[in-house]
Amino acid sequence: MKTSLLCLALVALGFLVSCSGGSSTSGGATLRSIAISPSNPSSPPASSVQFGAMGTYSDGSMKALTSVSWTSSNANAATINSSSGLATTIAVGTTTITASSGSVSGSTTLTVASTQPTLVSIAVAPVNASLPLHNTLQFMATGSYNDGSTKNLTSQVTWSSSMPAVAGISASGLATGASLGTTMITATLGSVSGSTMLTVTSAQLVSIAVTPVNMSVPLGTLQQYTATGTYSDNSTLDLTSSVTWSSSSASIATVTTSGLLTAHGLGSSTITATSGSVSGSTSVTVNAANVVGVTLQPSGVTIANGTNQQYTAIATFNDGSTLNVTNTSGINWTSSALSVATIGATSGLAVSKSVGSSMIGVSFASFSDSSMLTVSNATIQSVSVSPANTTIAPGTTQRFTATGTFSDGSTQNITSVSNWQSSNPAAATVGNSGGTFGVATAVAMGSSSISASFTSPGGPPAMGSTSLTVSGATLQSITVTPTGSTITVGSSVQYTAIGHFSNGTMQNLNTVVTWNSSHTGVATISSSGSATGVSAGTTNVTATQGAVSSTGVTLTVTPSPLVSLAVSCSPPQIAQGTSVNCTAIGTLQDGTTQNLTQSVNWTSSQPSVATISNSSNSRGQASGLSAGSTTLTAYSNGIVGTSTLVVTNASLTSITVTPGSPSILLGTSQGFTATGHFNDGTTQTLTNFVSWTSSKPGVAIISSAGIATSAGTGTTTIGATLNGVTGTATLTVH
Repeated sequence: MKTSLLCLALVALGFLVSCSGGSSTSGGATLRSIAISPSNPSSPPASSVQFGAMGTYSDGSMKALTSVSWTSSNANAATINSSSGLATTIAVGTTTITASSGSVSGSTTLTVASTQPTLVSIAVAPVNASLPLHNTLQFMATGSYNDGSTKNLTSQVTWSSSMPAVAGISASGLATGASLGTTMITATLGSVSGSTMLTVTSAQLVSIAVTPVNMSVPLGTLQQYTATGTYSDNSTLDLTSSVTWSSSSASIATVTTSGLLTAHGLGSSTITATSGSVSGSTSVTVNAANVVGVTLQPSGVTIANGTNQQYTAIATFNDGSTLNVTNTSGINWTSSALSVATIGATSGLAVSKSVGSSMIGVSFASFSDSSMLTVSNATIQSVSVSPANTTIAPGTTQRFTATGTFSDGSTQNITSVSNWQSSNPAAATVGNSGGTFGVATAVAMGSSSISASFTSPGGPPAMGSTSLTVSGATLQSITVTPTGSTITVGSSVQYTAIGHFSNGTMQNLNTVVTWNSSHTGVATISSSGSATGVSAGTTNVTATQGAVSSTGVTLTVTPSPLVSLAVSCSPPQIAQGTSVNCTAIGTLQDGTTQNLTQSVNWTSSQPSVATISNSSNSRGQASGLSAGSTTLTAYSNGIVGTSTLVVTNASLTSITVTPGSPSILLGTSQGFTATGHFNDGTTQTLTNFVSWTSSKPGVAIISSAGIATSAGTGTTTIGATLNGVTGTATLTVH
């Protein structure tokens, strides 16, 4: 009786809340749609947002739904409790929040955005400068904010000169002396402005002095150079930001447009500053004063005759940090028995020649290390090619790996020594040389068998293959991540370009797009999407393929140096055969922090326990190999951070895929999570490390991140596999 009276009272007050909870029907009516509130909210990182779901039924009634299933499409931006709808923001970005009940779902976008401080003043530098007639001078605008922070606004402000006839100034802050006199240079952003005086003189540049002179710089460190011009009237001017900088040996040292040198290898180089026909230079010597040892990895290797082994040389510095010096100037690789194996003098790639043993050695500065390489007479038995049965769009690529199984039971990566073939080059071609071994390029709609063959010396050949399907999908848009990055001069950030196609699929386009930085004087970007800070300022990074271009993402380069690195892996303990993503957070001298995971160099003190990747698509990913503990180190420009990773001997016994049996509408997506269960009773999230499959790609395809995108109606089995263990879920598309 009390429950009935309560329901009547709620209805009388106009509340559309069901007393029986959120079901797919209400009084015989069928749930037709779900609306989520708040709609398209924005929240800063490390905060919470409570979402609610309101259902609309076939009879027009509405009801608050309390038993929907909540998901977040981008767990890197925000996660959400699947039952309560409480979202926790993690990092800047966007994610789609979805509430599902049976086959009905509704979505909204959650934007995770940093709070923006207020600009209070602008400082213009250099202050009260003199500029020779017809010369140029670069001005810089630095904004100060109400939270105490500062930012380089040079490329964002509006520049003006009070006397353009004396000196004009470009949109980028570059002033040009036009006639003798004085003018006021002003930088304005919104209602805030800052100014300084500029005097144009008649003196001519006669010489340039580069300082400091004849420096000896430790390997892996930075050195700021200054260019000072002397004029015919004996006046001087700091030309550091306006000269053209160069290094005679880029393998020894490189220098940015702002005169910041990075020491890459041992030896000497000449650093030159040039303005017109006048130049000045000095020498720099990169030394090994901070090196205390070098280690060769891996050790005690056995390979089959006819295959290769890539070695790595790791230098250790006196502060405990390390640096990969495998290809660094000053390295020297040797093989004691060239009839057994040769090794590139500067590459560390050992090529087997005959059965036997050879001592592989590496020397760097006054340090050396060595290890025995054994070349066996094992012959190839079979070849497997992975990934299996992939589908890609025209104009994109897929990298395949060939793994050989030999007569002694060993397995080896034989990608670079195999002969790759495509059965249908009109549909797809495959690389067979240099860095293109096993890289298939989609040409046109169709199918091809991609094969890798290998023949052991004196043994029979073996071949493996897999199918590659080229869809008829067309590229609709490109998304570039991360967005809104900040790095220091000399450091880097790795970008990823994801293509969105007409059939609803997504694909990594990093190697096929054309990357562009709008201001190369601020940051350059490589063909693989790695951007490096050159000087303080901002630039827009875009990716283009054909007629499709991404929206530009802002990259800010700060002059503030890095002072410390904090390394963490979550969880800090994993089972052998599994992986974990580690993060490096840098603290800058101005007190700000930034995620430097993609720009630091990673090493593991015990590679036999766990290795850690420096590859662009998996940087910072640690893989457990055997029980024990290892120290993971992140190194950048002389700054080091460490963390301990423990690897247990637990074995994976099962994988649970959640949600277990979701239903979605055609044209929508569903995120899945893979949780591993181990024989010691522990569990671990394996979503980003398992191999995802869909039994019916015509119903739905699934990305490497566990995001299933519907392609047609029906039911498909979603599988997650790791180390021979598979978990499944059933996905229904209506």
